[in-house]
Amino acid sequence: MTLSAKTFIARLPASVELDDDIQEYLSSVIDGQSFGSLDALREETQHFLVDAGLDDAALDAFYASLQDQFASGQTANTSEPKGLSKIDASLGSLSIEDKTKDQSQDDDSSGSDDKQQDPSGGSTPAKKPFKSKPVKMSKAAKKLAAKSSSSSAAASPVVGSDGVRAASPAIGKDSFSGEGALVEAYSQQSRFHEETLETLSKEVDLKQVNITIGEQPLLKDARLWFKSGTMYGLIGRNGTGKSTLLKAIGYGQLIGFPQNLRTLYIEQLPSETPETQTVVETVLKSDTERTLLMGEYNLLQRAINKYPKQLVKTIKKLEWERMKVRLADQQKLAIRRSGKRGADAREELLVVEAQEKAAKEAFESVPIEGTEPSLDVLNQAHEMLESVHNKLQQIEADSAEARARELLQGLGFTPANQDLPIKQFSGGWKMRIALAQALFLKPDLLLLDEPTNHLDLPAIIWLQNYLVEHLSQDQTVVVVSHDRNFLNTVSQEIIRLRDYKLDYFPGNFDEYENKMEDKAKMKDRIVAALEKKRKHVQDTINKQRSIMHKTGDDKRGAVIASRQKKLERLAGYNKTESGKRFKQSYHAGFHLTMGLVVEKEVPEPPVTIPLPEPKELRGNPSTLLSLNNVTFSYPGAPERKTGPVLQNVSLSLHQSSRIALLGPNGCGKSTIMSLLAGDATPTSGTVERFSSLVKIGYYSQHNVDKLDGYSTKSATQYLMDTFPEEYKTQVQARKYLGSFGISGPCAVLPMSTLSGGQKARVALAICVHGGPQVLLLDEITNHLDMATIQGLIVALKEFTGAVVLVSHDAYFVKAVCEDHDEDELSDEDEDDALKAQEEAGVVYRVKGGKLHRLEGGVDQYVRSVVAENKKGMRSGSGRPV
Repeated sequence: MTLSAKTFIARLPASVELDDDIQEYLSSVIDGQSFGSLDALREETQHFLVDAGLDDAALDAFYASLQDQFASGQTANTSEPKGLSKIDASLGSLSIEDKTKDQSQDDDSSGSDDKQQDPSGGSTPAKKPFKSKPVKMSKAAKKLAAKSSSSSAAASPVVGSDGVRAASPAIGKDSFSGEGALVEAYSQQSRFHEETLETLSKEVDLKQVNITIGEQPLLKDARLWFKSGTMYGLIGRNGTGKSTLLKAIGYGQLIGFPQNLRTLYIEQLPSETPETQTVVETVLKSDTERTLLMGEYNLLQRAINKYPKQLVKTIKKLEWERMKVRLADQQKLAIRRSGKRGADAREELLVVEAQEKAAKEAFESVPIEGTEPSLDVLNQAHEMLESVHNKLQQIEADSAEARARELLQGLGFTPANQDLPIKQFSGGWKMRIALAQALFLKPDLLLLDEPTNHLDLPAIIWLQNYLVEHLSQDQTVVVVSHDRNFLNTVSQEIIRLRDYKLDYFPGNFDEYENKMEDKAKMKDRIVAALEKKRKHVQDTINKQRSIMHKTGDDKRGAVIASRQKKLERLAGYNKTESGKRFKQSYHAGFHLTMGLVVEKEVPEPPVTIPLPEPKELRGNPSTLLSLNNVTFSYPGAPERKTGPVLQNVSLSLHQSSRIALLGPNGCGKSTIMSLLAGDATPTSGTVERFSSLVKIGYYSQHNVDKLDGYSTKSATQYLMDTFPEEYKTQVQARKYLGSFGISGPCAVLPMSTLSGGQKARVALAICVHGGPQVLLLDEITNHLDMATIQGLIVALKEFTGAVVLVSHDAYFVKAVCEDHDEDELSDEDEDDALKAQEEAGVVYRVKGGKLHRLEGGVDQYVRSVVAENKKGMRSGSGRPV
């Protein structure tokens, strides 16, 4: 690029006025960096022009006028023989995603590294290694430089030292980088960009972390602190930004995050994953280092044994590929570092660019038809083969497949299903494959966002045991989950995201709640004690002042002044939370009081779910709904080895019944719910309803997923279309939705833009509309935060109709079906109490197409699942959907 800062400033529109500090900074940036493209220059400089008043059209016109200042790169097209093209194709398919992008940029720019074309068509000699001198800048220019370095760093993804990054598709990343970027994430940095250093430390400690979506802040000057080898539970209400924080880290868009950490964020399988690829292959190929080494090993063996004339070209090709990877890494350091270290990095970059160009020329100089290898070449090939073989042994490549199959079996995939193509599996099972990839890779920092949403209870129990028992000591895990039992099992510390801050609490979730309760009580006692002391001192002052006025004793004034000073000291507490004495000199900032002000934390308001009262039925029937010897098989489906999906199942629902159906995915729980709702017809047997007046509210994941299809329809309009006779105006519809927490802009936004928790609330509002006597709730806790789940528990306990649950949240099932209030039955006679006990709180296990009543409830089921997991007996799991 031949563009100079003088040319840049001279071509600015006449309406743009830049002060001296900005011009000084722009001069240092443009003259001190080598921009590879016009887009890179625009990304570095356009925010200054926007601040100066240029709109999008003016910006496009201005940067288009600079196009002639950039030289196009040269490309080379070399045909290769059939054997070598296989090698190149294999190497290309094994390239790491981020490094492939960098390599393509290197290829485009390799022809213009040594020779740059000027506008007249001539060429200039190659640049020599340089030593940059520090630019003297004013304070304002330094602030602008810090701002610019933050914005440029945001555009370059951060990956681990060996290329491991988030196993998620490009969908979602557009919000963090590029033209459509909405999310800005950065932290406090030093001018030396210490996050680019390769160190052995795996601890993260970032100050002043800020994340915003548009103009809406999610974090303000928060501290992000991950201790190595610790498992964290990240909690917070829906919409506070938990997933956004994990994505900013996992996508590599949090500026200042250490680059030496191998970080992995699991969301779903990449969209580019071949659908014909088997499950076990998908897990194995997620380890890009192993895949790349295996590719090199096979290519070298192929060249030695089958294509000896292509051995020289194969070696040169591998050397060039390795040099391009090194060049990509060096380019990131040169961009991110500044000052003396930045100058050294750019000098090293020029050296590596020359080496990469030499490697490319050496590869292209080999004849297409190949040459007979010399003895030295054969020795070099065998040395490279031995080196690759040793690296494969170090990473235990031979045992990789066995380890992958063990993980898949624990997540519910039978040995036969592990060899099926992934196209035969539903989205939930593909999420399990992505989770298996994460556990297989063993990253330094594993970020799990709602991992239990797509798992059944046996898989959840297996996963929590695996995280506790099989992770290495220096692996750090951050989990976002609304499953209380899961968090209690895996969490060693709790991170709470609230009021744009991150607070850290040792222990699991139950310990966090107990500590918060104890802390609130302690603060109440401190405030009460301070008020009591202040009142006593104030009474003393008033008494002494009264005596002084009556007697005229001026000596009382000294006593009053002394008590007044004591009263000022009692304005705050004289001890810190750690128990040490508070001293103003030890705490920075301005203090209005001599003591530490006791700030009582305002508790978050509880969530209320307004379930309407069921309509009364004439005759007060004892049974509302029942299945009588029902057998069910899917029409046209091949007969299963284990028999029908359901076989001779009987179930009765009475008023105030509380029934839970437990079992792995695919065992028939949802089929029972469909039969009860009338959406499916039994193969044999009958489904009886007391009368047509019995109204059933059916909540299923299918109803929630269906809301994604409404790209233009809002929740308000959807409610009005579903119940046109009852909601003829938006005011009526929004009032009803507002009682379920869908208020404000959420009620009028397209439902495809709502979060999972918000869509679940919309589906629940539709489900319970009209006061049904029977509620069928299939996986209702998915995507709901803990506060909403607790509010739902309270609402279901107060609900007077019948409830049937299908859930993998053990805490939720126990709270609804097993926690009974004995006082409620104290006034009833013995017969009614026994009858109520029989009707309410029944837990069934669905296994082998039959219902098995569990007298021990959820705890009995958990014990049996743990025993089966240990024996490797996962009945009914792993069946593709």
